[in-house]
Amino acid sequence: MAKRESHPALVTVSEWREFLRGYSDDYLRVATEQQLGRLDDVQRENRWLGHEPADEEAIRAAEKRIGVRLPPSYRNFLLASNGWRHIAPLLYELLKVDEIGWLPEADPDLWFMWDHDDDLAEQLKRCVLLSGPADGDYWLLDGGDIGPDGEWSACWWLASSGLDPEPCPSFGALVVSGRELFEYGHPIRPDGRA
Repeated sequence: MAKRESHPALVTVSEWREFLRGYSDDYLRVATEQQLGRLDDVQRENRWLGHEPADEEAIRAAEKRIGVRLPPSYRNFLLASNGWRHIAPLLYELLKVDEIGWLPEADPDLWFMWDHDDDLAEQLKRCVLLSGPADGDYWLLDGGDIGPDGEWSACWWLASSGLDPEPCPSFGALVVSGRELFEYGHPIRPDGRA
């Protein structure tokens, strides 16, 4: 179980918009030609690594499909941007709300590789997969670890390492950790330049 924080790192839609706008600006300032090539024309032109916001109807449809209400920080992230590109090193894509699902159904091949590991399989079958294919990194929401504020533990999992998923207290905290890793590899000076 993840240690709960008293104040999730990012929760409201306005907090998400401000954070993601700053992250987009910083990322695009230091992106390589290869990284820029993974973005579509609209994302490059708008200087926004995300997509159009999801609406409540789309979020409720996903919640009905998976059978549970999503945590506040993730719901509000979706209301700011329905998916995201390059949220962290080695994680290329956060899925759109209509693409997320319980890991065994969302990525049967990945599930097949790990369903024999009893302890890990028990955790993974209660996780919602949030990210698309990458270099073995996955982001998950753990539906078996929900705090009194409705926030779920969020996990960063390097599946190829054989290690258990690394928990964060919330989706907002997980995104902040992804940005911290980005900044570690691309120091941003106080004047906003890399």
